Amino acid sequence: MILAGAGIVGVGGGLAGVAHLALMSPELPRLVNFLLFVAALYYFFREPIAQFFRHRAETIRADLERARREREAARTKLNEIQLKLARLDDEVKQMKARAEAEAAAEYERVMESARREAEKIRALGLREIETARRAAEIELRTFAVERALAHARRMLCEQLTEDDHHRLVEAFIAELPEVMT
Repeated sequence: MILAGAGIVGVGGGLAGVAHLALMSPELPRLVNFLLFVAALYYFFREPIAQFFRHRAETIRADLERARREREAARTKLNEIQLKLARLDDEVKQMKARAEAEAAAEYERVMESARREAEKIRALGLREIETARRAAEIELRTFAVERALAHARRMLCEQLTEDDHHRLVEAFIAELPEVMT
């Protein structure tokens, strides 16, 4: 429609040419109107749209860069955590080995202490047994001497006569000055 009006006013006597165009294709004026509309939109909105797309592209680039940095930071953090976990496993193994070694050392220390105590108790028992043996030996000797003396006394009493008794006393008195000197 715009084209038809523009052709009548703008061409000055070229009405036959416009009519000829209109007869050629019924869609042609619509196409021309659409192209003019797009050209006007382009002319008026070219710079704002270009700025919008530049700004949008910069925003997307900045977002992509930020996402890349965050991904790298996350990857670094993940690596650190994996290293810590690996070290944690190693630390747990080391702590377990250290605890086992300490337990084994403590077991050996307790066993050695128990051996020393057992040896002390055994030595004390042996000393007590030896003391008891000596005491029993002395007691047995004393008993044997007392029994021998009692037996000898009884035998002397039974076999010693009055004359033997006087003779023994006189012999003792005779030996007394020799013993005293």
